Amino acid sequence: MRYIVVFAQQEIGYAVGFDDSSDAADFLYWGYEEYDLVPYGTFDVLTGEVWPYEHRGERVAELDEPGIRKIALDYLKSAIRQRT
Repeated sequence: MRYIVVFAQQEIGYAVGFDDSSDAADFLYWGYEEYDLVPYGTFDVLTGEVWPYEHRGERVAELDEPGIRKIALDYLKSAIRQRT
């Protein structure tokens, strides 16, 4: 898992990991289009970069990069704990 997407559903924040950046982007796009998810952005585990999500060129949520990073890292820590 290299990319972690951060989103909200019914005002609760979630994160999900992907190996491929295009899968991560597709998840956020279709989640917003079809499933009423509020996409915040993507965190790259390898580089530490954050990309706030833009839907058709406009941001749909106001969570800043440090917030996206925190949720993603919390998810990563939880995933590591579950594997050990």
